[in-house]
Amino acid sequence: MTVKKSDQSNLVVNQVIIKAPQRKTSDVGQWRTALQSADNGRMKLLYDLYEDLLIDGVLADAMDKRISAVTNSELTFQNAKGESVPEIMDLIDSMDMEELLTQIMHVRFWGRAAVEFDFTTRFRVYEIPKKHIDLKGRQILLNEYDTKGVPYEDDDNLMVLGKQRDYGMFLRTAPFAIWKRGGFGDYAQWLEIFGMPQRVGKYSSYDPESRKLLEEAMENAGSAPWIVIPKETEVETTNNTGNNSSGAGFNDFRKACNEEILITVLGQTLTTIQGDKGARSLGEVHKVVEEGKNRSDLRFVQRILNQRLLPLLEKRGYPVNGGWFVFPRAARELTVSEIVQLSEIMEIPAIFLHEKFSIPVPEKGESIARRQTNLSKSTDLHNNNVQNSSHGTNPPDDYGFWKRLMGFFVHAPALTGATGNHLMRLIDGDFNDRLMGRMDGKQNWDAELFDFISQNLIQALKVKSRQMKDVEFVYNYQSDAFLTAQELNVFQFSAAKTLAEINELNRLYRESESFEEFYQKASKLTDVFNKTWQRTEYYTATNVASSSDTYQRLIKKTRLFPYWQYKTVGDDRVREEHWKLHGVILPANDPRWNKIWPPNGWRCRCYIVPRMASDVEGIVDIKANRARVDAYLSSSEWSKIKKQGFGINRAVTAQVFTANQMYLNKFPTRAGKLLKDVNYRTYNLGSFEQNRQQKTSEYMRYQGSAEAFLTNQEQENDLFLFRDYNERRVVFDYPAYQKNHKKVYAERTEYFPAMKEALKMPDEVWISATHNNLNTYNFIKYYRDVTIAAVAEVKGGNIYRIRTWFPVNENNKKALQLRSGLLIKKGGE
Repeated sequence: MTVKKSDQSNLVVNQVIIKAPQRKTSDVGQWRTALQSADNGRMKLLYDLYEDLLIDGVLADAMDKRISAVTNSELTFQNAKGESVPEIMDLIDSMDMEELLTQIMHVRFWGRAAVEFDFTTRFRVYEIPKKHIDLKGRQILLNEYDTKGVPYEDDDNLMVLGKQRDYGMFLRTAPFAIWKRGGFGDYAQWLEIFGMPQRVGKYSSYDPESRKLLEEAMENAGSAPWIVIPKETEVETTNNTGNNSSGAGFNDFRKACNEEILITVLGQTLTTIQGDKGARSLGEVHKVVEEGKNRSDLRFVQRILNQRLLPLLEKRGYPVNGGWFVFPRAARELTVSEIVQLSEIMEIPAIFLHEKFSIPVPEKGESIARRQTNLSKSTDLHNNNVQNSSHGTNPPDDYGFWKRLMGFFVHAPALTGATGNHLMRLIDGDFNDRLMGRMDGKQNWDAELFDFISQNLIQALKVKSRQMKDVEFVYNYQSDAFLTAQELNVFQFSAAKTLAEINELNRLYRESESFEEFYQKASKLTDVFNKTWQRTEYYTATNVASSSDTYQRLIKKTRLFPYWQYKTVGDDRVREEHWKLHGVILPANDPRWNKIWPPNGWRCRCYIVPRMASDVEGIVDIKANRARVDAYLSSSEWSKIKKQGFGINRAVTAQVFTANQMYLNKFPTRAGKLLKDVNYRTYNLGSFEQNRQQKTSEYMRYQGSAEAFLTNQEQENDLFLFRDYNERRVVFDYPAYQKNHKKVYAERTEYFPAMKEALKMPDEVWISATHNNLNTYNFIKYYRDVTIAAVAEVKGGNIYRIRTWFPVNENNKKALQLRSGLLIKKGGE
């Protein structure tokens, strides 16, 4: 291992200026203020609040239970041969590893965590304070009020975990901890006023002087409440602190807050506090819930160790190549059928099965219960399952996975003793592992992969990476048609990428000689596709969305801002070619903007600043600025940018990704052929009839006229507007529909409400290809007696309209086309 001389002053953690948190009386209003501050990128208020609320014993104990379930679990490391490595086992047994496990678990509660490694003398782990972690700027702030800090992306001594807008479990527990603390304070004041016993003094009504003496005695006898009454009267006093008093409300409120905290953190309550119905069976159910969360935590920590820590250890010379950190407790329990199938490809000691299922070892000569079979150990798994089926035994639910894996092993003579570990890695592994486990050399689509790519990029469109610079007002307008067109482009891009990645994995599958070879090559490929490239594409989508938003706002304000200025972010990461455009000012209507409007490259961070006429005219040489741009447009750098699919104004075209960036050339116009076999069967959604049978109500046909129904709809000019499930406006041109659908116009009128519901509350939404162009949205709505389809189309960045709607003729072969292509929504998603 490579060891350097220690220099503690170089550690980032030793440069961080740590200040005590601000502790003060908290209320829910302060929690909301802290959350709003965090939304704007300033974490100090929220994390100071978290630290203060951790004084709450119930919250702190619940967090400790989750963390202790990880730190107290057995953690092992096995190399490629399935053997333990003494050096790594010593590292696992260190206090620093426990600190690392704890910090990884802190991500669950705080939403982020970071550590700094020091390998100079030995393996050391130091915590980075949470409020010094700037996920948006990808830096560690040395002072909690700083805006600039130490970048962590290229520093492999720093491990930073978390997502920008994830504020952890503490965000949900904070209100209950605040309310409980306030409730205790209120209860203390209430007891001070009403909780003390009341004293009653009695005097003779015939002796007024004795009353005065009694009152003076009561006043001098302490602060407890008192009354004086004549002996001849009766006064009933009520205990304010008993079980039936109003004070019980405070205790109920405290219990309710504790329960909400425990449910949020542990998923249940009975393993920490005894409920009113604390039956053993109920407690066991609660324990199962908690253990389910513990297994989820173990898998989460295991993935972090294998994906983030292993590369760092390997770089420092630790013998970890091909190895794997494993929490044995995190592995899913194998079913009997899975164990039987595993026995076909690996040796399983009989004693393991006897101990696992508490089955006694048979004595010599004792009769043995065993299924009669003529199949040898080398019999193909497929034939084995066929024979089982003939005896009435159905194949397991994951039969397809095991069949494909076994078929591959026929070509894998070089499998090592670690095969079992790899099988478990595919079953219980991360997203990439599951994807590789589904490959069979002929796979043509993968729904989970498409969902991962598309939903990640759709989310990127919603994140505005940059607000308009130097503008003191905000516009809140963006065309629904434009947003939908951008999303359609993202779905097209995601489909093309899915097909390209599946094609490459199939190729590796067919070319590999062994499972080890396939897994190693496929792991690198999926890392490139799903991490490296996906991250770049995410940033590009975010920047395009932000830049398009700016354009759509500014284009309507050219009277106020007749000039625009091109700017870079001005740091040392700006590309040289982009510096050539930095500061350029041109009129808003200059056609050059259609070529240089940012982004101008992958992960380009350039932006546009609006300028008033008074800022430019008589001050800026517009002619010289045009010459700068023209020189740039004739450069070799510009040629490279155009070949990469940039050099256009995507705010006009509504293209997040151009046709040249679609992984598959001209994909949108080839989609009909490439996706011809992707339909509802691919997603296991069931037939039209099966989905209708799950509905409880039949459709009530509309009896009125179309004009009467449309009277209550939104209108814009001469067009009617409906809303889709995203609350976006879908245009309906009623006169054009009447003209083009004369034959079916009358019979469609009774389905107007169904069309409206299909758009607003669809059971399925598909993007299908018409004339090979992937631009048609099919909204499907099921009723007990009928299926309704509403068809909308998206064109460019300015058309999102209803084309038609109708009851589906389920026996017609063309009905399949309605549920073919890209599934982008199903059920209540």
